[in-house]
Amino acid sequence: MKLPFKKNKEVIFKTEEPKPDFTLRNQESELTDFRDIDVEDYLADMFVTPDQFVVLSAPRAQNKVRFVQACTHDGEIEVELGIEEKGTHLYYKMCTQEECYRIFLDFYDGMFIPEMGEYKPVEF
Repeated sequence: MKLPFKKNKEVIFKTEEPKPDFTLRNQESELTDFRDIDVEDYLADMFVTPDQFVVLSAPRAQNKVRFVQACTHDGEIEVELGIEEKGTHLYYKMCTQEECYRIFLDFYDGMFIPEMGEYKPVEF
């Protein structure tokens, strides 16, 4: 799906309906029955394989975060948060592998509280 061209504009996405389980996916597969180690494996693959991404979606927003997603750009790791607040807004920051693991695993364990001052809105 191609997004309309919006230079330096924040895009607000529709809020998703609640789902029964967490969902873990990349461009090759999607899981609804998984463990922490599967999250770690998906991320480890993303760190070494170009053009990979990982998305972890919660059944409902946790501390306003509905999903976390990550990808690599020229060896750097970008983590994005889907923040539900009058629609879903995307925020991002660049981070280390260790921090990326921590964000995903804390989110999966229901303990992730983002420091929003560290994140910037994603602009399209």
